[in-house]
Amino acid sequence: MTPKTLPETCPGINKFIRPTPETINCHSCGRSLEIWSDETQTKCDDCGAQVSRESGTSCLDYCEYAAKCKDIISKKIIK
Repeated sequence: MTPKTLPETCPGINKFIRPTPETINCHSCGRSLEIWSDETQTKCDDCGAQVSRESGTSCLDYCEYAAKCKDIISKKIIK
């Protein structure tokens, strides 16, 4: 029997180090825009408005291991 190993990080970190595309609507003209899960805002190609995603709570706001994950994320962004 092979012993189970714990993951290096929690699954919540995946959206920060392995971003995925999402869709939001422009608040000005209504156009559907692509924004990546690690981005906070994007620019509308039609009207030029800066569009921000609604900020919500993430595991980085409350998890006891958030400091470790934030360190991993910052190293990933720098590379």
